[in-house]
Amino acid sequence: MASDGERERGILSTKDRNYLGSGAGIAPKSSAERVARSRIRKRLYSAYLDFRLLIDELEERDRRSVFEDLPDDRDFHRGIIATLEFTYLALKEQNLDFKDYLVEAVTNAEEKLARKESENRVEVDVEFNVETRLVLDETRDISDYSDEEIGELLMNGEIDGELAARLLQERHSDNKGRDIA
Repeated sequence: MASDGERERGILSTKDRNYLGSGAGIAPKSSAERVARSRIRKRLYSAYLDFRLLIDELEERDRRSVFEDLPDDRDFHRGIIATLEFTYLALKEQNLDFKDYLVEAVTNAEEKLARKESENRVEVDVEFNVETRLVLDETRDISDYSDEEIGELLMNGEIDGELAARLLQERHSDNKGRDIA
């Protein structure tokens, strides 16, 4: 695949890619930077809106053609992952649930596929669950974790009870001589 600077324009122009990749000689906090960032935001917004048109009007053979090399195209694979990641982060930052969007999208797609294949109506059940758990970061000093984080590390099996008790006792030994253990 062509490098970012050489490939055809997508959402981002070559100039946008250069700005995001290296700054492209645009001074930080300058009016040129504000213009570049605004242009990128507007294009991104418009690109999301364009997907409605793509879903409704792009022929299946064209969609298939775009994805036909996916198993062998690592850049395209990474692009799809990045698109989903970007959307997930953006929705989460707006306190919106990615699951709501994902469920609606998958349901719509499965219903379209069922109608195309057999004219049958289908009921779609989509399950999506995200669980995150705190893990011990070996590069971080254990004493930098908060009391709540130490408790979570203990509950997640990342540290044992003896270490958790010792850390909390050392941390709180100055607090009225109270014994945590």
